[in-house]
Formats: sequence, C-alpha cells, structure tokens
Amino acid sequence: MRKLGVCLALTGATVWLTGCGMQFGGSSSSSSSSRGGIAVVDLDKVAAETGKSIEMKEAFELQQNSWKQALVKAEVDLNAQLQTKVKDLGEDATDDAKREVAQFRLNASNNLAKAQNLAGATLTKYQQDQIAKYRTEVKPILQEVAAKRGLSVVIPKNEGLLLAVDPGVDITDDVIKAYRERKPAPTAAPAPAASQAASKPAAAPTRTAAKETDAEAKK
Repeated sequence: MRKLGVCLALTGATVWLTGCGMQFGGSSSSSSSSRGGIAVVDLDKVAAETGKSIEMKEAFELQQNSWKQALVKAEVDLNAQLQTKVKDLGEDATDDAKREVAQFRLNASNNLAKAQNLAGATLTKYQQDQIAKYRTEVKPILQEVAAKRGLSVVIPKNEGLLLAVDPGVDITDDVIKAYRERKPAPTAAPAPAASQAASKPAAAPTRTAAKETDAEAKK
C-alpha cells in the first residue's frame, strides 16, 4: 500500500502574497474638478512593512494545517475500517464479499479526491477573503494620502508596466506611515472547519484507497 499524499494542490503559503499589488490595485476619485493626476503605490511593500503580510500568512497557514490534520485523521480512521473488512474476508470469501470490499476501496478513493477538492476550494476562498479585507482596510488611506498631494487616481506599482515613476507621485512611504498609525488590531482567525468537513463520509480519505492517486497528489 502506498502512503497517502496529503499535500494540497494550493499556492504555497510562503509565496501566496507575491504580486498582491496587482490584486489590491484600487482607485479613488475626487469631487473637485481641479484635482487630477495619478498616484503610484507598492502595496506589497505596504503589506510587508506594516506586518500585514505576516499576519495574513500565519492566518492562512493555520487554516491549511487544520485541513492537513483533518485529512490525515480521516485517512487513518477509514484505513482501519478497510483493514477490518479485508481481515474479515478470510480465505473462503465469497465473490459478493470481495466486491463489497472493492467497492469500499473505490468509494474511499473518490472521497479522498472530494476532501482534497473541498480543502483547496475552502483555502482559496479564505485567501481571497484575506486579500479583500486588506484592500478594504488600505483603500481609505490610499485615497487620503493621494488627495493630500492633489492626486485622484491610485494605481499599483508594477515594474512590468511602469517603466518610470516620478518620485513625487509614489505615495508608498506615506501610506505605510499612515497605515501604521491606524492599523486595526489583529483579529483572531476563525476556527477552521476542516475537522468537521473532512470527517464526513463523503470526504473521508484512506491510505489504501489512495494508491492509484498518490502520484498525482504529490505533483
């Protein structure tokens, strides 16, 4: 029997914030017709220097580890059931009994795939929610800092698109300073729902049943 590959097909937690400036890009407008111009901000740098990137990374890893533990526990429990069924067959097992065990193994393999898919979808949504929350927190600061300089549009700094940036329109440092002054106190991450979800029959994996899918799970 091959060992279950519990590694989820997700973006690595150590790099999941890379390029978040592209995702966090926002804009603001001014009611004053005399205002105009574009401000540039490096939101990756803002997140890194205010501790926000670490906060989101740690919260994500908490959720990820909870899912991994739940999947391993479900695997062990179901594998024990499978071993019991195989042992009970004995040497004189009927064809019907053998088919029953084979079906059990097939169902377990399908359940593993469902559990991994559920984990992946849940963690992806959690990651997106964290990014959206950060955007909500930083947007008013971007608007305020840009307005003080008479700028009405804020775009994320991206060297692949912006070949040259006037230092006078780069508001990154001012945003970092302002964000530090009013950054909300860290909130506790919601209790992971992985244990309950992975323990359901439809999502219970098994080591034996994962033989055929182990190679794919390690990719």
